[in-house]
Amino acid sequence: MTKHVNPEFFKAFDHYKAMVEQYGDKHPITEQAFLLTMHYTPEHIKAEMDAKAKEMKLLPPPSGYTDDGEPMYRLEDVAKHLGMSIEDAEQRLLELLDNRQKVGLSNDGVLINPNININLVQ
Repeated sequence: MTKHVNPEFFKAFDHYKAMVEQYGDKHPITEQAFLLTMHYTPEHIKAEMDAKAKEMKLLPPPSGYTDDGEPMYRLEDVAKHLGMSIEDAEQRLLELLDNRQKVGLSNDGVLINPNININLVQ
C-alpha cells in the first residue's frame, strides 16, 4: 500500500537542502527550512524518525506524562542528557520557538515554567 505524501513536503525538503547548501547546517534560515520540512513530513515517516531517535537515545526518557499520556520533558533533563548547561539549553529552546514563529508554526504544547502535575508513570 502506497502512503500519500503531501507535495508540500517535497517542496519544503528541496528548500531545506538548498538552504543547507547555501548557509550550512547551523544558520537560522536553514533551521526554519528544517522546521517547515518537519511540519509537512508525513506521520508514518515521523513515527519512523521517532523510533530511530529512541533507539539512538537522542533524548532522555520522558520526565513524566500528562494525564492523557503525552510525554513531557523537563529542560533540565534534556540539558543534562545532551551535556549542555541549562542556560545553553534554554537559549537554544528560545531560538527554536522564535524560528517556529517566524515560519508561521504554532508553539502550542511547549510549556515554559508550567504549573502542572506530571505523572511519573504512563
